[in-house]
Amino acid sequence: MRTPSLAEELEVVVTSRSVARRSDILSRVADLFIYDAARYSPDQVRLFGDVMARLARGAAPQARVRLAERLAVIGNAPVDVIRMLALDDDAAVAGPVLVRSEQLTEHDLLVIAGSKSQLHLLALARRERLTQAVTDMLIARGNHTVLATLIRNRGAGISTAGWRRLHERTRTDRGLAAELARRSEQAGNENSRAGGEAEVYRSARAGKIDDTAAALGILAGIPADAVERALLNPRAEAVLIIAKAAGLSSITTEALVRLRAVERGMSAEDVAAALAKFNRLPRDSARRVLNFFRIRLEKGSAALPDLRFEI
Repeated sequence: MRTPSLAEELEVVVTSRSVARRSDILSRVADLFIYDAARYSPDQVRLFGDVMARLARGAAPQARVRLAERLAVIGNAPVDVIRMLALDDDAAVAGPVLVRSEQLTEHDLLVIAGSKSQLHLLALARRERLTQAVTDMLIARGNHTVLATLIRNRGAGISTAGWRRLHERTRTDRGLAAELARRSEQAGNENSRAGGEAEVYRSARAGKIDDTAAALGILAGIPADAVERALLNPRAEAVLIIAKAAGLSSITTEALVRLRAVERGMSAEDVAAALAKFNRLPRDSARRVLNFFRIRLEKGSAALPDLRFEI
């Protein structure tokens, strides 16, 4: 008796309602594809994709999970199958491709980030690279676990608006706020920090107190209204401490001091004296003072502490 070929079995199984048989054939087709994937032409890849997609729709959840795990790392995996798996309502199926597949476009990721479950969002937050647009969506919709994973993911690009929203969402969570502050201070975030400092400098030079306070608040990890109060404080120490703790350069800090000079009527000598204090102030000391201020905020105190110091 002749043994049916895989092609013949496939024709029978595709029209069958047997979940077990569909799952078995799906695994065998995936084996065949993965074994020689790099050598297949685009037309052959599409053919495999059509077959796997038809089989996967009626296969058992565990068979779809296994398919996702195997295809996620294949560079030329059928795009339609990858997209179908990524959109699966079962996060166990979608997860492997959401974390690892390079076949998904930014549009695909945005659709998923804007519509799927928190488990789907958690998988997205673990991707090696994320654009600012996708990260912004995750920040807007993600729960505590998603935000914590995103903050730890150094490959996630974060926009200025995203930083602001992250600070708002983590303000009452000491653990996440600390994670966010650590990320801001680490070398892996130097590009974002440089962009943030540039925004502080531009806003200060333009005399825009609100924009300056918002940009500096993001870098320092404190609310913008607290920074604005520091900018308007009769004494310069509060601004100098915030600037030093945020790692600002003396050039940017000078722009902040000159912004204050306009508001407070400071003389050129006053500006020079303030910058001299900034240059002598140890960054570790500034960070300790700012951390003390964050604790006061967490306890509900909106007032700035006495930030006077002698150097």
